[in-house]
Amino acid sequence: MKSARSIVPVTAAALALGLVVAGCGKDDSKSESSSASSTSATSAAASATSTETSAAPASKDYTTLLMKPEDIPPTPDGPFVAAEDPKLSTTPPPTDVSRIYTSGPNVINASVVINDSAAAAATWLGGVAASLPTHQTGTPVPVPSVTPDAMLTTGTDPENKHASSALLFTVDNYSSMILFVSPDGDLTPVPQDYVESVGKAQVAAIQAAAPALK
Repeated sequence: MKSARSIVPVTAAALALGLVVAGCGKDDSKSESSSASSTSATSAAASATSTETSAAPASKDYTTLLMKPEDIPPTPDGPFVAAEDPKLSTTPPPTDVSRIYTSGPNVINASVVINDSAAAAATWLGGVAASLPTHQTGTPVPVPSVTPDAMLTTGTDPENKHASSALLFTVDNYSSMILFVSPDGDLTPVPQDYVESVGKAQVAAIQAAAPALK
Protein backbone atom coordinates (compact mmCIF):
# COMPACT_ATOMS: atom_id res chain seq x y z
CA MET A 1 0.00 0.00 0.00
CA LYS A 2 1.32 3.39 -0.90
CA SER A 3 1.23 6.31 1.50
CA ALA A 4 -2.21 7.54 2.53
CA ARG A 5 -3.34 10.77 4.19
CA SER A 6 -6.54 12.56 5.03
CA ILE A 7 -8.75 14.75 2.89
CA VAL A 8 -7.95 18.45 3.26
CA PRO A 9 -10.86 20.77 2.45
CA VAL A 10 -10.58 24.41 1.46
CA THR A 11 -13.15 27.04 2.30
CA ALA A 12 -16.70 26.68 1.08
CA ALA A 13 -16.35 30.09 -0.55
CA ALA A 14 -13.63 28.71 -2.79
CA LEU A 15 -16.04 25.94 -3.85
CA ALA A 16 -13.21 23.45 -4.08
CA LEU A 17 -11.64 20.57 -2.23
CA GLY A 18 -7.97 19.72 -1.93
CA LEU A 19 -7.93 16.01 -2.60
CA VAL A 20 -5.56 13.62 -0.91
CA VAL A 21 -7.30 10.46 -1.88
CA ALA A 22 -7.30 6.80 -0.99
CA GLY A 23 -9.81 4.17 -1.98
CA CYS A 24 -10.55 0.61 -2.90
CA GLY A 25 -10.58 -1.07 -6.27
CA LYS A 26 -12.16 -4.29 -7.49
CA ASP A 27 -10.89 -7.83 -7.19
CA ASP A 28 -11.92 -9.46 -10.49
CA SER A 29 -13.16 -12.59 -8.70
CA LYS A 30 -15.26 -10.86 -6.03
CA SER A 31 -17.90 -8.19 -6.62
CA GLU A 32 -17.30 -6.68 -3.18
CA SER A 33 -13.56 -7.10 -3.08
CA SER A 34 -11.21 -4.23 -3.64
CA SER A 35 -7.54 -3.48 -4.09
CA ALA A 36 -6.22 -0.04 -3.62
CA SER A 37 -3.50 2.49 -3.21
CA SER A 38 -3.58 6.17 -2.50
CA THR A 39 -2.88 9.07 -4.78
CA SER A 40 -2.87 12.81 -4.29
CA ALA A 41 -4.03 15.93 -6.11
CA THR A 42 -3.38 19.55 -5.35
CA SER A 43 -6.04 21.88 -4.02
CA ALA A 44 -8.01 24.04 -6.40
CA ALA A 45 -7.27 26.96 -4.11
CA ALA A 46 -3.51 27.18 -3.85
CA SER A 47 -3.60 29.60 -0.95
CA ALA A 48 -5.69 27.35 1.28
CA THR A 49 -4.07 25.82 4.33
CA SER A 50 -5.28 23.42 6.96
CA THR A 51 -4.62 22.63 10.60
CA GLU A 52 -5.12 19.05 11.73
CA THR A 53 -5.32 17.49 15.16
CA SER A 54 -6.13 13.95 16.17
CA ALA A 55 -8.95 14.83 18.56
CA ALA A 56 -12.07 16.97 18.38
CA PRO A 57 -12.94 19.62 20.98
CA ALA A 58 -14.26 18.02 24.16
CA SER A 59 -17.55 19.87 23.97
CA LYS A 60 -18.38 18.51 20.53
CA ASP A 61 -16.67 15.34 19.48
CA TYR A 62 -17.04 15.57 15.71
CA THR A 63 -15.04 12.37 15.25
CA THR A 64 -18.22 10.50 16.20
CA LEU A 65 -19.59 11.46 12.78
CA LEU A 66 -17.24 9.01 11.10
CA MET A 67 -18.28 5.42 10.46
CA LYS A 68 -16.55 2.77 12.51
CA PRO A 69 -14.26 0.27 10.76
CA GLU A 70 -16.61 -2.57 11.64
CA ASP A 71 -19.44 -0.76 9.83
CA ILE A 72 -17.65 -1.21 6.50
CA PRO A 73 -18.29 -4.46 4.61
CA PRO A 74 -15.13 -6.59 4.78
CA THR A 75 -13.14 -7.74 1.79
CA PRO A 76 -11.60 -11.19 1.26
CA ASP A 77 -8.48 -9.64 2.81
CA GLY A 78 -10.31 -9.31 6.11
CA PRO A 79 -12.27 -6.72 8.09
CA PHE A 80 -11.50 -3.04 7.82
CA VAL A 81 -9.45 -1.38 10.56
CA ALA A 82 -8.63 2.26 11.22
CA ALA A 83 -5.29 3.07 9.63
CA GLU A 84 -4.85 6.13 11.84
CA ASP A 85 -6.66 8.34 14.33
CA PRO A 86 -9.37 10.62 12.95
CA LYS A 87 -8.12 13.96 11.63
CA LEU A 88 -9.88 17.19 12.54
CA SER A 89 -9.36 20.28 10.38
CA THR A 90 -10.62 23.65 11.58
CA THR A 91 -8.62 26.10 9.45
CA PRO A 92 -9.87 27.24 7.04
CA PRO A 93 -13.55 26.68 7.89
CA PRO A 94 -15.79 24.75 7.71
CA THR A 95 -14.59 22.13 10.18
CA ASP A 96 -14.15 18.65 8.81
CA VAL A 97 -13.13 15.24 10.10
CA SER A 98 -11.64 12.44 8.06
CA ARG A 99 -10.21 8.99 8.46
CA ILE A 100 -8.51 6.26 6.48
CA TYR A 101 -9.58 2.63 6.77
CA THR A 102 -7.70 -0.41 5.49
CA SER A 103 -8.38 -4.08 4.81
CA GLY A 104 -5.09 -5.56 3.68
CA PRO A 105 -4.16 -3.48 0.61
CA ASN A 106 -7.68 -2.05 0.41
CA VAL A 107 -8.08 1.57 1.49
CA ILE A 108 -11.09 3.85 1.97
CA ASN A 109 -10.89 7.55 2.82
CA ALA A 110 -13.99 9.20 4.29
CA SER A 111 -14.52 12.85 5.20
CA VAL A 112 -17.43 14.66 6.87
CA VAL A 113 -17.73 18.45 6.74
CA ILE A 114 -19.68 20.31 9.43
CA ASN A 115 -21.47 23.20 7.70
CA ASP A 116 -23.52 25.98 9.28
CA SER A 117 -26.71 24.91 7.51
CA ALA A 118 -28.22 22.46 5.05
CA ALA A 119 -27.96 25.18 2.38
CA ALA A 120 -24.23 25.52 3.07
CA ALA A 121 -23.86 21.74 2.85
CA ALA A 122 -25.54 21.79 -0.56
CA THR A 123 -23.18 24.58 -1.66
CA TRP A 124 -20.22 22.48 -0.53
CA LEU A 125 -21.57 19.53 -2.48
CA GLY A 126 -21.92 21.57 -5.65
CA GLY A 127 -18.49 23.09 -5.30
CA VAL A 128 -16.72 19.80 -4.81
CA ALA A 129 -18.67 18.21 -7.67
CA ALA A 130 -17.59 21.07 -9.92
CA SER A 131 -13.93 20.53 -8.97
CA LEU A 132 -13.90 16.77 -9.60
CA PRO A 133 -13.27 16.92 -13.38
CA THR A 134 -9.81 18.33 -12.66
CA HIS A 135 -9.00 15.22 -10.63
CA GLN A 136 -10.79 12.39 -12.43
CA THR A 137 -12.92 11.51 -15.41
CA GLY A 138 -16.49 10.28 -15.29
CA THR A 139 -20.05 11.55 -15.37
CA PRO A 140 -21.87 11.95 -12.03
CA VAL A 141 -24.85 9.65 -11.54
CA PRO A 142 -27.43 9.83 -8.74
CA VAL A 143 -27.40 7.13 -6.07
CA PRO A 144 -30.62 7.83 -4.12
CA SER A 145 -30.19 4.64 -2.11
CA VAL A 146 -27.57 6.56 -0.10
CA THR A 147 -29.31 9.97 0.21
CA PRO A 148 -31.64 11.91 -2.11
CA ASP A 149 -28.77 14.12 -3.31
CA ALA A 150 -25.99 11.52 -3.38
CA MET A 151 -23.88 11.53 -6.53
CA LEU A 152 -21.27 9.00 -7.64
CA THR A 153 -18.59 9.85 -10.18
CA THR A 154 -16.67 6.86 -11.52
CA GLY A 155 -13.85 7.02 -14.02
CA THR A 156 -10.08 7.25 -14.01
CA ASP A 157 -7.46 9.76 -13.05
CA PRO A 158 -6.73 12.39 -15.77
CA GLU A 159 -3.76 10.36 -17.03
CA ASN A 160 -5.81 7.15 -17.21
CA LYS A 161 -3.47 5.32 -14.86
CA HIS A 162 -6.03 3.95 -12.42
CA ALA A 163 -9.74 3.82 -11.66
CA SER A 164 -11.13 6.51 -9.41
CA SER A 165 -14.56 7.03 -7.81
CA ALA A 166 -15.98 9.72 -5.54
CA LEU A 167 -19.24 9.52 -3.60
CA LEU A 168 -20.68 12.87 -2.46
CA PHE A 169 -23.78 13.46 -0.36
CA THR A 170 -25.29 15.57 2.41
CA VAL A 171 -27.21 14.77 5.59
CA ASP A 172 -28.81 17.96 6.96
CA ASN A 173 -25.92 20.40 7.57
CA TYR A 174 -23.28 17.68 7.15
CA SER A 175 -21.65 16.91 3.82
CA SER A 176 -19.50 13.91 3.08
CA MET A 177 -17.05 12.63 0.51
CA ILE A 178 -15.85 9.03 0.28
CA LEU A 179 -13.02 8.32 -2.12
CA PHE A 180 -12.15 5.06 -3.86
CA VAL A 181 -8.95 4.90 -5.95
CA SER A 182 -7.56 1.75 -7.53
CA PRO A 183 -3.84 0.98 -7.85
CA ASP A 184 -1.96 2.16 -10.93
CA GLY A 185 -2.71 -0.17 -13.82
CA ASP A 186 -6.13 -1.17 -12.49
CA LEU A 187 -8.84 0.58 -14.50
CA THR A 188 -11.71 -1.43 -13.00
CA PRO A 189 -13.47 0.64 -10.34
CA VAL A 190 -14.98 -0.64 -7.13
CA PRO A 191 -18.50 -1.99 -7.82
CA GLN A 192 -21.31 0.51 -7.31
CA ASP A 193 -23.17 -1.76 -4.89
CA TYR A 194 -20.12 -1.79 -2.64
CA VAL A 195 -19.83 2.00 -2.83
CA GLU A 196 -23.50 2.28 -1.84
CA SER A 197 -22.96 -0.04 1.13
CA VAL A 198 -20.11 2.11 2.40
CA GLY A 199 -22.12 5.28 1.78
CA LYS A 200 -25.06 3.94 3.79
CA ALA A 201 -22.72 3.10 6.67
CA GLN A 202 -21.43 6.67 6.69
CA VAL A 203 -24.94 8.13 6.53
CA ALA A 204 -25.98 6.00 9.51
CA ALA A 205 -22.96 7.20 11.49
CA ILE A 206 -23.83 10.84 10.82
CA GLN A 207 -27.48 10.34 11.77
CA ALA A 208 -26.51 8.60 15.02
CA ALA A 209 -23.98 11.26 16.07
CA ALA A 210 -25.81 14.41 14.94
CA PRO A 211 -28.26 14.81 17.89
CA ALA A 212 -25.41 15.11 20.39
CA LEU A 213 -23.66 17.74 18.25
CA LYS A 214 -26.52 20.25 18.07
